[in-house]
Amino acid sequence: MTVQSPDTQTLLSLTALRVADLERSAEFYIRGCGFVHDKDLDTPTFHASIVRAGAAGLELVLPTGIDGETPHDHGHMFVKIVLNTDDVEGRMADACRHGGVEETPATKLEAYGMVIGTVRDPDGYLVEFVQRG
Repeated sequence: MTVQSPDTQTLLSLTALRVADLERSAEFYIRGCGFVHDKDLDTPTFHASIVRAGAAGLELVLPTGIDGETPHDHGHMFVKIVLNTDDVEGRMADACRHGGVEETPATKLEAYGMVIGTVRDPDGYLVEFVQRG
């Protein structure tokens, strides 16, 4: 498949994730994963917190009327969020201290020169931490 890029550059700004507890999710990504808080949004249909890792970020979205007790369906297409770090084990430990659950321990992949480990965030989304070199 050959597709030509337009002359203008497109940058990914945000990926939106539906969450059950906005404060808990923001704490996980800020304190556990090293994101920084950008801003909060409140509309008649949702409350959101935007957190960033560099230029890209996550919009953590809590639809209005959600009680936090009813689980929500993630669907079957979303796979994971991938974060690069210089300390996979340390970042995973931080993530687990702030509501994450280790899915796969930090593992060195010699053939690729990297260490990879995964944690589930408080809403069950998979977060993969990658350390290169």
